[in-house]
Amino acid sequence: MSVIALAMGLVAFVVALRILNARRVAGGIIGTTQQAMSVMMNNDITDDDKERQVRHASIQLLGGFFRISAIGAASLGASVFVVWGGTALGLYTIDHAVAVALGWPFILASTAAAIALWVMLDKLRKAPGDTTKPDEVPYSPLEKALHDFAFASPERQIRLGALENRLYRRRLASEPACQPVFITSLPRAGTTIMLEGMASFPQFASATYKHMPFTLSPLLWGGFSTLFRKTGDKNERAHGDGIEVGIESPEAFEEMLWMAFWPDHYTKNHIKPWTVEDRNPEFEAFFRTHITKIVATKAGASRYLSKNNANIARLPLLEHMFPDASIVVPIRNPRAQVRSLLAQHLRFADLHAREPFARRYMEGIGHFEFGSALRQIAFNAQTSTLPVPEHVDFWLRYWIDAYQHVLSTAGPGTVFVDHDALCAAPDLLLPKLASAIGLDDHHSVSTMADILRAPHPAPELPTASHSLLQRADILHEELCGQAIGYVSSSTGKIIQ
Repeated sequence: MSVIALAMGLVAFVVALRILNARRVAGGIIGTTQQAMSVMMNNDITDDDKERQVRHASIQLLGGFFRISAIGAASLGASVFVVWGGTALGLYTIDHAVAVALGWPFILASTAAAIALWVMLDKLRKAPGDTTKPDEVPYSPLEKALHDFAFASPERQIRLGALENRLYRRRLASEPACQPVFITSLPRAGTTIMLEGMASFPQFASATYKHMPFTLSPLLWGGFSTLFRKTGDKNERAHGDGIEVGIESPEAFEEMLWMAFWPDHYTKNHIKPWTVEDRNPEFEAFFRTHITKIVATKAGASRYLSKNNANIARLPLLEHMFPDASIVVPIRNPRAQVRSLLAQHLRFADLHAREPFARRYMEGIGHFEFGSALRQIAFNAQTSTLPVPEHVDFWLRYWIDAYQHVLSTAGPGTVFVDHDALCAAPDLLLPKLASAIGLDDHHSVSTMADILRAPHPAPELPTASHSLLQRADILHEELCGQAIGYVSSSTGKIIQ
C-alpha cells in the first residue's frame, strides 16, 4: 500500500506544479534573465537606461524566486498530504513509506514516471497563443539562457579561448593547420551546400553546432556539449530550405571571432568593410590558433574550412593574413538569388517578431543578413541609402554593390565558382574546383555531386527596376567570366 500511496503522492506533486503554473513562472524567471542579458549587450542603450532596466529585472527575479519557492512548497505539501493520509488510515507506517521512497528502485521508477507524466500532460495541453513552430527555434528555455549568457560578453569568449590555448598549447604547437579554405559570398549563393559538401572531405574540419555557443573554445566546449546533446537528431534550419542540421553539421560561426576583436566595425545600421591596413597581430595570432583548434577537433583533418558570408567585406585582408589560403566565392544568377534574399528577409522578419530569441541568436553569431537583425555591409557610401528591404530593388542594388566590391578587391587566392554551372555539370567542374583549392584526390571530391541539384530557370522579377536588372546581368556575366567554368548567357552552354 505504501508504494501505491507514494505513486499517488507523485501524481499529486506533478499535478500541483501544473495547476500552479510552475513552468510559466520558471519561464518568466528565465525570460527576465534573458532580457537583462540582452539589455547588457545592447550597445544602443545608454548606461543609465541599462542600470535602470537591470535594476527592474532584479526586482522581478526576486519576486519570481519567492513565487517558485511557494509553488514548490505547495506541490510538496500536496504530495505529503496524500502519503500522510494513508498513515492516518492505518494502511502503513510512515517509517515504511520513507524507507520505500529513499530506495533506489523507487527513485529511478518515480523519476521516469514523473517525466512521462509531464510529457503526456504537455501533449494534452498546448500553450495558447504559441504560434512558433517547434522546429523553427529548437532550443529549450535553459539552452536559450545559455546562449544569451555566451553572447552577452565577447570578452568572456576571448578569455575562455585564451585559456583553452594554454591548456592545449603542446598539442596545438605540434599540429599547425595550413592552406585554409574560406567560402564566402552573399547569402543564398550556394555557400551552405558548398560547405556541407566540402566538410565531408577527410582533409577539412569546420566549426559545427556542437561548438555553440562557446565557439572560440571548440576543444573544451565541443567535447563537453556532446554529453547532453543527441548526435543523431536533426531539424530543418530556420531558413525553411529543406537543409537539416544536427550537432555535427558544419555551420558559419566564424563571424563571432571577428565581432569579438573588431566591435567598432559593427555599427547600429551597417558593417564597415576591412582593408589591408586593418591588420592586427593579436587578432591574427588568435585566429591562427583558433583555426588549428578547429582542425584538431576532427581526426585526420589537416585543413580549416569555413563559410562566412561577411568575408566578402575583407578579401584583401584575408589574403594578406593567409597567403596559402583559397577563398571560394560561389556566384549565382542574380534574379534567383535576389528573389531568395527577399523571401528569406520576409521570413526572418516574421520569425523575429514572434520569437525574440531568434533575433538575439542571429545577432549573437554575427548573422546580420535578414529580418530585424539586418545590417547591410557598407560596400560604398550609398549603401546606407538603399530602399526599404521589403522591396526587391533593395536586394538588387545590394547585390550589385557587393559583387562590384568583390571584383575590385579579389586577389589571386580567390576562386570564383558559377553555382548554376556547378549544379548543372558537377562531374565536369568539381575536379576543376579540387585543383583550384589544392586537392589532389579528385575522386573524393566527386562525392559532392550527390548533394547538388540542377538549377531552376531564372525567375522573373516583374516589380524590379529594369535598369538595375540590366546592371546585375552584366555584372553576373563578368563575374562568371572569371569562374572555373560558367554558363554562357548567350548560348546557355557551360564554358570551361
